[in-house]
Amino acid sequence: MIEEREKTFTEKIKLSQTDEWYTPVKPVEMIVPYLTKKHYHKILCPFDKEESNFVQVLRKHGFDVTYSHIETGTDFFKINNLPDYDAIVSNPPYSKRHEVLETLYRNKVPFAILLNYNGLFDNRRRWELFRENGVEMIIPCGRINFFSNTCSGKSPMSQSVYVCKGILDKQIEFAKM
Repeated sequence: MIEEREKTFTEKIKLSQTDEWYTPVKPVEMIVPYLTKKHYHKILCPFDKEESNFVQVLRKHGFDVTYSHIETGTDFFKINNLPDYDAIVSNPPYSKRHEVLETLYRNKVPFAILLNYNGLFDNRRRWELFRENGVEMIIPCGRINFFSNTCSGKSPMSQSVYVCKGILDKQIEFAKM
């Protein structure tokens, strides 16, 4: 049996009972210039609480940010007013990434969501979703070291990227954090 202090990040994720992993400040800062360039002001962070770096950083940069979270009683899949926002920005639960993407594309709201690149195009339904609707990506230099209140560890074993629609002027951007 592996002792707690010796577990790798991947092992901790497998043992974790949560999708609740938080994004550090730098990857959030990375999205700000793209939102600013598009003149997006009213931002929804649908998988975030008030203390989230997405909420705090975007507000610091002058965006009008609304946040919601399943723990505060708001189910993203039941929000009816998504088109009321200029853009949706967040780090959604990876276990629901396909459902999140389907909902975002269906509502036709510009979005930038941080997802694990590993397996992103493996799923046939998701591949078709991207092929039919288009996809933009911001690929950061380096891996993002997400953090959790219940699990600590090093950077994930795979690259995370912003999967976007209506955010970039070209399909792929390479960005430094």
